[in-house]
Amino acid sequence: MSAESKDQIQSTVTGFFQDLGAQLQTYSAEEVVVALELLPRHMNNASQMHGGVMATLMDAAMGLCGTYSLAPEERQVAITLSMNVNFSAPATAGSRVRAVARCRSKGHKIFMATCDLLDQDDRLLAFGEGVFKRGALRRELP
Repeated sequence: MSAESKDQIQSTVTGFFQDLGAQLQTYSAEEVVVALELLPRHMNNASQMHGGVMATLMDAAMGLCGTYSLAPEERQVAITLSMNVNFSAPATAGSRVRAVARCRSKGHKIFMATCDLLDQDDRLLAFGEGVFKRGALRRELP
């Protein structure tokens, strides 16, 4: 996928994803990788990566993997029906983390995905899975 197409896909992921500063690193039918350079604003009161930031990255990556489309304007919205996240290690400001997601099962409307959150040394920070529903085409929404 071209850098231009990847940028177009990234721009369709709105809201908190954009506010975090997350970047779409890999977007394919087999795998989606979302990366983030951790800043002080991504930390909790213990100076470690906030669990909500971890969950958001994983949610976005899993949603993108199940709504893959070569044409950015044909990408559907993913609606999270359920998500389970297990936290296994902390990360601190200055670290680069990435959520690596893969679809496990795809139906007509519902898909299931799994995700690992890794640091720059491939240390597992969190892992989880989710069940998602494909919604409207992104171009049909405001």
